[in-house]
Amino acid sequence: MEKDSEGLIFGQRTVVAMNGDLYKNYLQYRMYMKEAMVELLGRKDSENIIIELTKDGSGSGAALLAAANSKYAAQF
Repeated sequence: MEKDSEGLIFGQRTVVAMNGDLYKNYLQYRMYMKEAMVELLGRKDSENIIIELTKDGSGSGAALLAAANSKYAAQF
């Protein structure tokens, strides 16, 4: 898998909000997620990805997506 570097700022931390009982209650699953990041991005770049547990992630995600979409929709 190739990395798409256009528009990315390397060295910056990225926080990924994770919602759900599987991630919340199973340590092994969280470890698999971290291993997958290393496999996809490499050890150095994966250290900049922070996975945080969140509550009501789907509602927050929908709100963020709607806000981002309205920002770009105004340009067209």
